[in-house]
Amino acid sequence: EAIFPVNLKGQSSGINAEYGEGRKKEAQETDVHFRSLTGEGNFNWRMSYDINFIIQENKMVQKKKGKFWHIEKAVKKVDPTFYIEVYDKDILSRDDLLGSTELDLTRLPAPSKTAEECTLEVYERDNHFSLFDRKKISGFWPVYSDVLGTRELTGKVEMELEILTEEEAVGRPAGVARNEPNTNPTLEPPNRPDTSFNWFTNPWKVFKVLVWRKYKWYILLTVIMILLILFLILMFYTAPEAINSAIWN
Repeated sequence: EAIFPVNLKGQSSGINAEYGEGRKKEAQETDVHFRSLTGEGNFNWRMSYDINFIIQENKMVQKKKGKFWHIEKAVKKVDPTFYIEVYDKDILSRDDLLGSTELDLTRLPAPSKTAEECTLEVYERDNHFSLFDRKKISGFWPVYSDVLGTRELTGKVEMELEILTEEEAVGRPAGVARNEPNTNPTLEPPNRPDTSFNWFTNPWKVFKVLVWRKYKWYILLTVIMILLILFLILMFYTAPEAINSAIWN
C-alpha cells in the first residue's frame, strides 16, 4: 500500500487588513494536520476578524498608515473579500500552496451541502447572496489552482461563515482557534487519526503506527526464529563438552 502523507494547513486573510501589505499582517492560520494519509485535514478552528463595513455602499473600509508625518491614516473602500488558502506544510522547505479561493461576502456563492457535490460549478452558478443579509451560512467551497492558466480543483473546504454586529459580538464572546472563551459554539479538538503527528519528534510512535501495526506478526516470527537459532547454536556448542564429561565420569 503506497503512502503519500500530506501536512495540511489552512490560512485566511484580507478581511480587515490594511491595504498594501495588510493582507499578510492579518492572516490567520490553523494548526497543522500532520501526515494526512488520505489528503483530508481536520481542524475545528475558529478565525475571528473585526471589520468596518458600510451597509449603504456594500464596502469595507480599510486604513493604511501613510508617511510618518501624516497624522491620519489613508482610507480606502473595498469589497469585503475573504481569502482561503490550503497549504502542504513542509518542515525543511517553503510551504506548498495546494489551492485557494476568494469569496466576496456581498456576492457569496452558495456552498454545496456535501463534499461529493462540491465542484468548481459552485462559482459558475447564478446563485449568490450577501452574507450581511443572510448572517450565517455553512457548507463546502472548492479551492483551486490556476497555475497553468485554467482552474483546476485541488480541494474542498467545509466551513461556517457568520457576521455579527459589534453589540452581538460583545454578547457572544468567542476565542480564536479553541482558546478561551471557547464558546458560541464550543469547539472540540479535531478527530484526527493516530498518524497525525510530527514524525521527527515521535520516532517511537512512527514505528508503532506505521511499522508495528502492519508487520507485527512478521516481526514476532523473526524474533522467535532468531532466538531459536541462537538456542540451537548454543546447544551444539556446549553439547560435545557435556557428552565428554558424562563418558569420563
